Amino acid sequence: MRIIKSLSLLVLVLVLCMVLIPSVSAHRVQLRELISEVEIKAWYGGGDPMPNADVEIYSIRDEQEKLYLEGKTDENGLYYFAPELGTTSYRVVVELTGHKGELEFDLTAGSQPENAELPLYLSVLVGFGFLAGIGGIAAYLSARKMKAQ
Repeated sequence: MRIIKSLSLLVLVLVLCMVLIPSVSAHRVQLRELISEVEIKAWYGGGDPMPNADVEIYSIRDEQEKLYLEGKTDENGLYYFAPELGTTSYRVVVELTGHKGELEFDLTAGSQPENAELPLYLSVLVGFGFLAGIGGIAAYLSARKMKAQ
């Protein structure tokens, strides 16, 4: 009987873990620029570059946006362009097979990432810590219940 209760508690904990864990961002698109000429780097959440992705560069002047350039990233997910004279603000859109990322930046201020994500190894470590914590709580409750009997 104890084995059945323990197994049912384990199944309940596993089901709760699967339901409560947020979705994984395996292919989140990351962008950043470097200013010498402007270098755009596009990669997926796991660190893989986005080769041959479609790139659209929009220049922003007086809160008006117009398409400045179109192109494709190289095999390393890089795209270079020369800034338009008199324009310091840009919006970059990179898309490849349904994965899309956007970045707005000002050449005078640089870009400010809106939602920096943890590196993959830290995300995995946090997940294991979460599961170990739930396992510890389950073990504590099980030991407390056995002691009461």
